Amino acid sequence: MTLAALAVPVFARATGIEAGPLALLVSFMPWVTLASLIPVLLALAARAWVLAAVAGVVALVCVAWQVPLFTGGGAGDATLTVATVNLRFGEADADAVVALVADNDVDILAVSELTPEAESALREAGLMKELRHYVSRAEDEFSGTGLWARYPVSGVSHLAGFLSQNFSATVALPAGPVTVFAVHPRAPRGVEHSVWEAELKELHSVLAETEGPVIVAGDFNTTRDHAGFRAIEALGYVDAADQAGTGLAPTFPVGRGLFPPIAIDHVLERETGLAALETRTVVIPKADHKALVVAYGTRP
Repeated sequence: MTLAALAVPVFARATGIEAGPLALLVSFMPWVTLASLIPVLLALAARAWVLAAVAGVVALVCVAWQVPLFTGGGAGDATLTVATVNLRFGEADADAVVALVADNDVDILAVSELTPEAESALREAGLMKELRHYVSRAEDEFSGTGLWARYPVSGVSHLAGFLSQNFSATVALPAGPVTVFAVHPRAPRGVEHSVWEAELKELHSVLAETEGPVIVAGDFNTTRDHAGFRAIEALGYVDAADQAGTGLAPTFPVGRGLFPPIAIDHVLERETGLAALETRTVVIPKADHKALVVAYGTRP
């Protein structure tokens, strides 16, 4: 019975079929991986060798999907730090966001659910003293997005086809210009996911067409196990969590249980000459996501 239950999310992850509740089940694949060991142990205890073999294969497949989270990593000094934070309808503590930037020497900050009131609070808290250059697309409720940087920002381009503000801009890093995307696609629903699927496809199309060094940061509302996210990775974009190898770092939801079970906030890079050295998550009071901070170093 346990093996049959586990087969559902494993099937969805393997095939990319995410209709109805399957999309939500795929979000929990790291925990499904842990649970996949249970039928192996039960079958071994019962000396049901055929069942143990089948369960073992399922467990090995699940483990293989999660291995990159623990096998990457590199040594060296950080040369660029990127962070992303969701402000939860603009209600997150602005002082804590600015402290996050200062304490972690953040160079680029992507902000989701940026409201006009939240933008004002961030200014009053001193964000502009840390990161002078910015793009703001603040809106009421959940759809606003912002980008702050230590280095000059230019060439802002709005992305059509999204309910929230999504955009790209060129950030003039010391090593050369990089296109930075601040993104916030819609989340999947309990059963109907057409908007989520459409926005991920649109993001895939935009990223496929973008040339040169790119960084993408934000609340993706998608885990690394979802087909849409894996399709973006297939374009050459590397998730910092896999690249750094610092393990599972769930970010959502905060405050609804003992810990947040899923990782939907991401930073990706392609052709930047950088490699993620470390990822860490930080609790921001009144936010329902943990902020994600990624330290990048020069790729060897």
